[in-house]
Amino acid sequence: MEKIFLRASLAFLVVLGGAFAASAQTGQTAFGQTTTEAAINDANGSTIYLLTPDRVPMPSNANPRAHAPMFIPIYPTSSPINPATLDCQPTNCNHLNVLPFTSPGYAPAPTATCAAFGITTGCSYVLGHDHLVGVPPTGDFNVAWHVILVVFTPQGIADGATNGRTLTLTQVTNLVNKGDAFLADTPIVFNCQIVSATVYNKGTPLSFPFP
Repeated sequence: MEKIFLRASLAFLVVLGGAFAASAQTGQTAFGQTTTEAAINDANGSTIYLLTPDRVPMPSNANPRAHAPMFIPIYPTSSPINPATLDCQPTNCNHLNVLPFTSPGYAPAPTATCAAFGITTGCSYVLGHDHLVGVPPTGDFNVAWHVILVVFTPQGIADGATNGRTLTLTQVTNLVNKGDAFLADTPIVFNCQIVSATVYNKGTPLSFPFP
């Protein structure tokens, strides 16, 4: 599991650059010395936006008691979901461009692709991912977010769990309880805050080359 943590960290910390014509809700945008991206209120599935300052400490210096979980469902390429509806795709966010380990049900990527993201022990292609966070007053909220991956199992893929987006903490819990997904904890903790859609929409859309 320690290797999984390290590989997740490496994939999350990859930072590249560029620009593209983004849809309204997918991908990161740059605004001043910050980036903004869409996320999901894990109580009701509504869209929110998270702003992360550039050059913040990684991992966050916040005391673990001040951490809140961010659950990230990572969808395999076999999912029929329209990737333009996801918070992030491999080419418009600078993190988790691949699943940073191999897992049944996810197409393994070649060594060269994994190496481009600092991963030497195997990785997998993904369609994209979402960010589920708690929002006051219904959820566990903090500025320091502790990343937990939601990885689908072959059972979950076979029974259609990846046919639609996982948008709430209740759905995550149900997936895990049924064996349709498992949680992969990571050491990734980073700072961000909730901002308005206006901040996101005023930013410059970003793109990232994918090997």
